Amino acid sequence: MANPIVVVNVTQTQAPLPAALQKTGALISQGGTTLGVGEYSLLTQLSDLTPLLATPLSLTSVAWASTFGGQVTATAAANHGIAAGQQFTVTIADVVPAAYNGTYLAMATGAATFTYYLTANPGAQTTAGTYTPRNSAELVSMATTFFTQGAQQGVYVLELGAGEPSTGVANLSAFITANGQIFYSYLVPRNWDGDSTFLTFLGGFESTTAKTYFFVTTSLQNRGVYEATMKCVEAFVEAPFVGAWPTNVITNATYSGGRVTLTTTSAHGIIPGQYFSSTGFTPDGYNGTFLALNGTTGSTLIYAVPADPGADSVQGVLVASLYVSDPPPAAQFDHAADFWVTLNYDPSTTNKVTPFAFSYLYGVTEFPIKGNAARLSSLKTSSDNYVGTGAEGGITNTMLLWGHVKDGRPFNYWYSVDWMQINGALFVANAIINGSNTPINPLYYDQNGINRLQQVLAGVGGSAITYGLALGKVIQTELNGPDFALELDRGTYAGNVVVNAVPFVPYSISNPSHYRIGKYDGLSVTFTPLRGFESITININVTDFVAG
Repeated sequence: MANPIVVVNVTQTQAPLPAALQKTGALISQGGTTLGVGEYSLLTQLSDLTPLLATPLSLTSVAWASTFGGQVTATAAANHGIAAGQQFTVTIADVVPAAYNGTYLAMATGAATFTYYLTANPGAQTTAGTYTPRNSAELVSMATTFFTQGAQQGVYVLELGAGEPSTGVANLSAFITANGQIFYSYLVPRNWDGDSTFLTFLGGFESTTAKTYFFVTTSLQNRGVYEATMKCVEAFVEAPFVGAWPTNVITNATYSGGRVTLTTTSAHGIIPGQYFSSTGFTPDGYNGTFLALNGTTGSTLIYAVPADPGADSVQGVLVASLYVSDPPPAAQFDHAADFWVTLNYDPSTTNKVTPFAFSYLYGVTEFPIKGNAARLSSLKTSSDNYVGTGAEGGITNTMLLWGHVKDGRPFNYWYSVDWMQINGALFVANAIINGSNTPINPLYYDQNGINRLQQVLAGVGGSAITYGLALGKVIQTELNGPDFALELDRGTYAGNVVVNAVPFVPYSISNPSHYRIGKYDGLSVTFTPLRGFESITININVTDFVAG
């Protein structure tokens, strides 16, 4: 209409989209898919992985022998690129007889050979068949265990290219540098455990503001290499493969090329792939729990170490093992289960964040209890996680023990810290952007503007409490830095979410150059992440006196 009496101006205030970072995780592949290096693909169900998998590779022969209770030696048509003595998951297919086929935990024995255990003799091979590339079978086991927990949570697969762990670590570092933070957490291949380049890489994610986590499947032998500073590592020890054998005196220990060879007084009964413990040695480097490697037989024990322990001035003993335990099935990747739990967190009023410890896990193998009391206590002390059951509470479900990252704090502690960082920044930025596009009520750098931003942060804090992420209630304060610090020292606000905003005038006096450049750093949030019980003591007094 020409010459209208009333002119209406419309502006739009837009709410922020929910922050999705903490629901994004990636299964790391090294040559297991047809994706290019640095490419990733979303899996919403297990079948989504199938078209991405790399083409199986040819075998030239498979042969069964009665050694170690039934062992198959497979020979690949080309070098498999796996270091001798390294364990890996493999899927054998299209072999005739078909009894050779399946998914197994294998051990590389040479440039093109590997072995796996098979109790019954399938007979002479007539068709050699195929095996999966290095990471494909493990990737399938990761995804299988992940989706066993539930269908409502998706996950990405990130391809880092075939090669040794150092290659994968370098490519992951380059990926993060080039793309920023796309994923909140990563489930890493088993063979990254203890790799020196990986350990160095982890040092870049230890700060309180780092919001990246690595779910590492470690071993009884390697778990000690992860330090308490590594809040970015959620370390997990799978049920070990152990046999039964008596104490055996060790008569000789030698080191060569990264391998230790022990000689026992008599045949020890240990087979490659099993864990054993030795004690009583000087130097101490020969003492510990180790994985028996290929070549272990009779009275000879072989295992890997990162450095020469030195000459054995005092010889030790092989510790007796009283109970037999099998490892998890090769088609299973237990750490993928608790990885799912963390990605499935979706904080809301009706879907609060539960404690990570004691989370139910499905399709996983319990760490054996018999004979392992001291070992399980050590795992808890060192913040290494494992699968237990709810038997203490009369519950048969398998569950996570103890849900800690390497700095000793529960994973949901840091999840809460990250949530507060992510959403505090998101909602304050949203308020500033909207305030610059709302002529009715612009957001200015003055006391009123500070009050509005403080109120926004207080709302985030209130949501954190409602969602099961923070303890107490929201308290808003308007104190200068020294006074606020004094009140914190006095414990005035202990157990609450405190949002402080230094008033405009005192702040401007203390920081005279900030107003000119639009800078204000007087907002702060102090809070205690909410956590669950992990240890309860009940005191019971028994008396002979009858109450009168």
